Formats: sequence, structure tokens, C-alpha cells
Amino acid sequence: MKHLIKAFFTLLFSAVFLLFLFLGLVYIGAFGPIPTNDDLKDIKNEQATRVYSTDGVLIGKYFAQNRTNVKFDQLPDGLVNALIATEDARFYEHKGVDGIALLRVLVKSIIMGDRSSGGGSTITQQLAKNLFGRNNYGPLTLPVNKSKEIILANRLEEIYSKEEIIELYFNTVPFGENTYGVESAALRYFSKPVSDLNISESAVLVGMLKANTYYNPHLNPQNAKERRNVVLALMEKHGYIEKSEKENLQESRLKTRYTNLNTENPTGYFLNVVRSKAQKILKELVKPDGSKYSLEKDGLIVKTTLNNTLQQSAIEARDAHMTELQAIFDKQWNQLIKESAVKRLVQKEIQETKRYKMFLEQGLDPSAIMDSLQIERKMKVFDWPKVEVKSFSAIDSVEHYLKMLQAGMYAIEPKTGRTLVYVGGNHNRYLPYDLVTSKHQAASTFKPFLYAAALNEGHNPCEWIENEEKTYENYDNWTPQNYDKSVGGYYSMKGALAKSVNIPAVNTYFAIGHEPVESLVEEMGFSSDLPQNPSVALGTVPVSLKEMVRGYSAFTTRGEIPEPIVIESIETADGKELYNSGKSPMKKVLTSRNADLMKHMLKTVVDSGTATSLKTRFGAQGDWAGKTGTAQNYSDAWFVGFNSNIVVGAWVGTRYPVIHFTNSVGSGSAAALPLVGGMIHRVQQKGNKDRYSDDTFPALTDSLRTMMDCPFYRDEKGLEKILDIFDRQKSKMEIETESSVEEKEEKEEEKKGFFKRLFDKVKGKKD
Repeated sequence: MKHLIKAFFTLLFSAVFLLFLFLGLVYIGAFGPIPTNDDLKDIKNEQATRVYSTDGVLIGKYFAQNRTNVKFDQLPDGLVNALIATEDARFYEHKGVDGIALLRVLVKSIIMGDRSSGGGSTITQQLAKNLFGRNNYGPLTLPVNKSKEIILANRLEEIYSKEEIIELYFNTVPFGENTYGVESAALRYFSKPVSDLNISESAVLVGMLKANTYYNPHLNPQNAKERRNVVLALMEKHGYIEKSEKENLQESRLKTRYTNLNTENPTGYFLNVVRSKAQKILKELVKPDGSKYSLEKDGLIVKTTLNNTLQQSAIEARDAHMTELQAIFDKQWNQLIKESAVKRLVQKEIQETKRYKMFLEQGLDPSAIMDSLQIERKMKVFDWPKVEVKSFSAIDSVEHYLKMLQAGMYAIEPKTGRTLVYVGGNHNRYLPYDLVTSKHQAASTFKPFLYAAALNEGHNPCEWIENEEKTYENYDNWTPQNYDKSVGGYYSMKGALAKSVNIPAVNTYFAIGHEPVESLVEEMGFSSDLPQNPSVALGTVPVSLKEMVRGYSAFTTRGEIPEPIVIESIETADGKELYNSGKSPMKKVLTSRNADLMKHMLKTVVDSGTATSLKTRFGAQGDWAGKTGTAQNYSDAWFVGFNSNIVVGAWVGTRYPVIHFTNSVGSGSAAALPLVGGMIHRVQQKGNKDRYSDDTFPALTDSLRTMMDCPFYRDEKGLEKILDIFDRQKSKMEIETESSVEEKEEKEEEKKGFFKRLFDKVKGKKD
């Protein structure tokens, strides 16, 4: 018996010795270094950069890990209590390691084999695991990692208070879907900050800690509800809630409001632009320690110029209108698909798909490939107004996106250049091509630039322009026609613009020549070359929505165009400003006189021309001006509208001009204008009647008002021919006088600026 006792104690002593030897080896770093106290004092989690609209709404994030840190006082009591009740009931009693829990695990899990008894890791040990992860040490993986976590837990408890440990824990724990930290989880699954979580929502998030995919409330709501109820039961067991409250909450329906700004973000196109701009800005900046800022890791705050109220109203208007418009176009597609040009395009697109090329490389016969591509399978596709799962073949998918109408919207504040609305397309993930910067045939939205050039050359709004149809032999016998096929009589420039007639536009082009038009659009920043062809008068030149809107801003700023900006400021996570855009530089491209005339001519387009539905159908309040545009065969539909504080444009079309509407449903007034009108209407409905949706233009001077006083159309011109020549000479003299006055004023300003700078320098020296 003595031998047995001696052997037992020898074995026990040996086991204890080996245990302490093992722990000592772990402690001194035999299995890799363990973070020191100094390392633990400097814990810094990667944080996502948050992007906000100008009205303070979170519109996106950039991150390596989707995490936003919060302070302990932002955590609701229900959340903290749920965590402690579920993960570590004696959290406030131990110093990082719970001996009772470890003993329970040893006896029940290891000796008795009961895997349901739970783990012995405290919240502090779990924090250590979240911060530093686990490595593979072969057969010793579990004991080595557990030993390291015990050592780290003790060190963490020495450095941090219990509240700080809870704070660190909630900022590091993963919640699935590449989401880290409870703030990001609250925004993802409930679309609210963590401080606003109720007890039920808190229990859901704490329940996810056991298995963040299995208990994901978006993917597996029933599992999440069952786990929530377990957490609520533990909260009642440990005295955090009453039994009646537990029962009521357990019976309640699981309510979530899922928001994933990474995959379903309506501002995705804009965020791409902001990312590119922010990265350029950060390249020029350094941290106090000399290192570079990281957009994905440093938790920066990017405040953009986007107006969320306008943006959301634009998206709502687009979705509603395009859903109806697509249904009409789908019926026309049945006829279009029979056309040989469309058939060739469909076949070409099929042959460009990855699957077709893959089968071709494998040596399959083209007919066999086509048979294979007709096999249907479940796939996610965008179909107005949302992403849906459909049974599509590869060929179905090609045709689906070819016949899909696409829409872009863009708006700026003309006096500052701030980008207010940026709808780059239907869906950033499925259709990433940005329609704000892509180019399309400008159609009649180009005509204001033609007439502005004519004003620069001394023509005036009431000058009569012939409307007789002509054939131009030097231009391949080209015969321009009006939209409604009308001929004869004379239009005033004002009337020709308001009614968007083509023949007077071409006559104006020949009257002033190519150079004045080309010079003006170059000044306005149009990047496409303007071919020396009279068809440019009708907008055959490709222009982007961004260029078009910027150009129109000159008409409402008395001749100036801004450099568009998208970022107002960039701050560090603690609010230190790193960058501020300041005021956008303005460029003078028109005289104030001619800009005012163009603005009021374009106002007649809305008041009594092709864009009257902006007021009659959509109820736009205040003064609005603008222009519709319809490309040949209804392939491109445009509308650009503005008041004194906003210029907004919309484009509608398909990927290829060969696929187009067959009637006037595809015109600018029917296809594109409703996007802008719908946006304005929604802003006004939401009670946000402000300078963007309701504004008035300053009145014209008496002389300019007189110059605008004429009808749109006359059958005969007679004596007006002589008067036109006189008026043109008078206008040229006025322009020359105005230009000299403006030059004189600019020189005076320069002199004032010089003496002011000189005075400031002298004053600075005295100071």
C-alpha cells in the first residue's frame, strides 16, 4: 500500500513538475514570443474608414477589416449583461482566469466526455485569442494556445480595468461576413448604432459569438431566434432581467433590418470616385511618426459633398420610373430581336462570354457550345428595381443585360462645385460601368452651347432663323429634319431652343462657323474633339453626364463653371482634420450678359417648351430651366435642369445604340426628364422644400428683357431681315463694350489684390 501511495505522489509530483515546466517554457517564449505588458498597453485595432454624406448619414466604409471602435459608455447595459451572463458569469470576480470553470471543463469535458458542458475561457481569455489568434503546434496546439491565453489574460487584467476589457472585447470580436466589432455588427444586422440596441437585439448579437454563421439572423433567422432565447434565459438566471420580461422577449418575433453597404450600396459608384480621390489626397500626407495613412486601416472620417436626401430621392425616382419604362421596352424587344443588326450583336456578345471562350479552347464545336449555353441554372441578376434569383441560361443572361435600360443621374451645386447626386448606374456590383463619366451622343442637350456661341458672335435671342429644309451636298447630301417633320417659316433663337427644332440649329451653325462652337466647349472642359461637320449642331458629339452638367452650370452662375469636388474634409478617428477642400476654383467661360440670356431662354424650355412636364406633371416649384435631348432612333435620352443652386442631369439608354426604343417613349422628355422631375417631387413631398427644390432666378435687366421679347415662331420675316442685321451689329458693339468693361474690372481687381497683398506684407512685418 505504501508503494502505491509513493508511486501516486511520485506520479503526481512529476505531472505537476512537467506542467510547470511546460508553462515555464511557454512563458519564456519557447513556443514563440508572448506580447509584453508594453505591447498590450499599445493595442490598436484596424479600423474601417467611414464615409458620410454632407447631411451626416453613413454612406459607406473602406476597410481591410470592417470594424469601428466604440467606447464602453456607448455600450447599452443590456448588451454588457448579456455578454457576461452568457460567456463569463464570474467576470467581475476573477483576475482573467476562472479556476472553477477550468475545473468544470476538466472534469465534465475531458474526464466525463460531456462536450455540451461549455468552454472554460473567460471573456479576457477570449479577448487574448481575438487579439493575437492561435498558431499550430501539432499535438501541443491546444495546450500551448490555452497556456498563452492564460498568461495574456493575467497580463491584460493587470493593465486594463474590467470596463476597458469589455470595451476591447466588443471592438475585436468577429460577427461574420467580414464584420468585426459590435458597432459594425449593429449597423449590419439592425441598421442602428450599438448605443440604440434593445435587449432582444443585444441577445441576438451575443448569441452569434458561439457560431457567427449558424446563428446569423440574416442567413438563419430561426437558429438566431433559438440562440437569442438561450441568452435571455441565462440573463434571467443570473438576475439581469425578470422572468416575465424574459418570457415576453422570448415570445417576440425576431426583427432585423439588414444593411450591407459593401454589396448592396446605392451610392457604390460615388464611393469608388471618393476612394480614388481620397487615396490621392492621402499620398501627400504623413502621420506624426512619418508613416503613411491607410484608407483601409486607420479609421479615418471622410465627409463628402453628397446630399443624402437628394441622392435617395433620385434613386427612388429612378427605380420607380425605370421599372415602368423597362416593362414597355421589353415588349418592343420582341420586335427588335428580329432585326439582323441586333441578332449579330447578341451573337457577338455570347461569343465574348467566359464560358463560350472556355468551351472553344476545349475544342467544342460552336453548335455544341450554343446547346450547352442554353442550359438553365439559378443565378442572381439585377432586374429593375432589385437583384433577383432567376433560372437563366447563359444566353438568357446576355440578352437580359443587352435589353436592359440603364440610367445615370448627376447633380452639382454650381456655385461651389459640390457633387450633390451621383447615380452612376443601375447597380454597382452587377453593372459597374459608370454612366456619369461614360460618353453618349449629346443630342439636343448640346444646342444651348451652340446658341451660347452664337450670342458670343453677336446674334440675339429674337433673331429670326429660317426653317426651310435643305440638302447639303458637301456633306454627303445630308438633309437635316425637325423632330416633328415640320418645315417653313422662321423661329426666333429663343423659340428654336424652346421647341428644339433642328433646321434652325444647323442654320445657326453655318451662320457663326465651327470655330466659335469648338472654342466654347473646349473652354467648358469637353474632352471629345468636335468634328467640323454641321451635324454637331444636333449633338452628334459624345459627351459625359459630368461634362454636360458642369457646362450647364455656366448658365446659372453668370458665366462661371466650377471644378467638381466630392470630398469636403478628411479627419482622423479622433477628429483631427487632415484635409479640407475649401472653395472650388471657378472658371469664366461666358459673359454675364450672355449667361443670363441663355438662362432665361432655357427657362422658356421648362415654361412652354419640350420640358413643361417638369412643372405640369411633377410640380417643380420656383424657377427652373433646362433642356431635353433625344438622339437619333431614340438611342439616348437626356434632360438637364437647373435653378440657381443646383444643376442636375439624367441620361437613359442601353449599352449599345443599335438597341433602342421604337417610338417617342424613348425621348428625352419621356425617358430622362421623369428622373429629375421625380427627384424634385420627392424632395418636396418629404417636406424638404429648400434652395435645391424651390428657388427663383434674379430678374433680367430691362434691356435684356426687351431683347428677349418676341414670339417663338413667325410664318414670314420681311423687314426683320434688315432689323436682324442692325440688332446683330448692336449686339456685337454691346459685347465688345461689355468685354472691355469686364476686362477693366478684372484689372482693377488685380490692382486691388496687389495693393492688398503688399499692405498685408507690410502690416505683417510691423506686427
